[in-house]
Amino acid sequence: MKNFIIFIIVVFLGLFFAVLNRTDQSVTSSGMPTLRVFGYSSFTGRWGPGPLLKEQFEKTCKCKVEFIEGSDSGILLQRLKIEGESLGADIVVGLDQFDLSKAMSEQQWRKLSLGNLDVYDTVKPALANSYFIPYDWGALTFVVRRGELIHVPAKMDDLLDPELTKKISLQDPRTSSPGMQFLYWVVSSKGEEEGFKFLQKLMPQVHSFSPNWSAAYGLFTNKQTKTAYSYVTSPLYHEIEEKKKDYMALPMAEPLPVQFEFVGIPEFCRHCDLAEKFVNLMLSKEGQKAIMEKNYMFPVMKGVSDGTPFADVPEFKTIQKFEILSTSEVDRLLKRWTEVRRGELN
Repeated sequence: MKNFIIFIIVVFLGLFFAVLNRTDQSVTSSGMPTLRVFGYSSFTGRWGPGPLLKEQFEKTCKCKVEFIEGSDSGILLQRLKIEGESLGADIVVGLDQFDLSKAMSEQQWRKLSLGNLDVYDTVKPALANSYFIPYDWGALTFVVRRGELIHVPAKMDDLLDPELTKKISLQDPRTSSPGMQFLYWVVSSKGEEEGFKFLQKLMPQVHSFSPNWSAAYGLFTNKQTKTAYSYVTSPLYHEIEEKKKDYMALPMAEPLPVQFEFVGIPEFCRHCDLAEKFVNLMLSKEGQKAIMEKNYMFPVMKGVSDGTPFADVPEFKTIQKFEILSTSEVDRLLKRWTEVRRGELN
């Protein structure tokens, strides 16, 4: 009995110090709280908007901002599920509309009430969910180098041209948000059955299915492929950052999918008030400008892109319907995609 009591005391003390240590981890040595932001690498990395938002926020928050990175939204969601609470995630940045059902089924989220936001009409349908707020958006298509292809694709079926055999960069829809957008685009444009027949024909054309956007686009910029699935703003990046005008986003015959990127606050947040203030910064004119110029995505708030090169990006015909697919529907489509992919490998 005495040994049992000692055992209980040891267990209790261990749990007490574990909780104490967990609490200490969210406070700096100077006593300031640490806001932990889960985000994908393009957001949190050196060239993304994260460091600039961190600098702006720390000027007034009396806190420190720390980023916890996932390479893409799919991987980010997996990491959030496994270690988000233990690492102290206060805010999650970078989920798209196909991640939301899964995110809500795996975690509890705080409701966000930010009042009436002066957003573009394109963005309004994405405000229907009270747990996640869109902070940028962009249409996706194929990007090519001017003059490199003899036959420039004008519609989806043109991707089957022999000139593009093993020359297309795509993302894996199981781990990559743009990859899932491409799968959705094919199925929406052709119908599910015809869409998967098309994907089977497309497999020999694909150089590889990269785990994230940056890896796939890197193959293209390194000239290992002739086209990559990317954003309509990608040529603008090359023009501004590299002074190159030889990249072109293709206005395909099929309406293009629109990706929205969302921010949310987990229910287990430790510094919830700071997290809400960080969301407000992301939606402020200053924050939206930083996101637009670093992420090369369109802002959700009106007026931010006026007088900038983003206002001159050509308009593309896009899918008007906004959908948040259920987790079971996403899983079903991914299962079919995997079967097609496995069949090609065999």
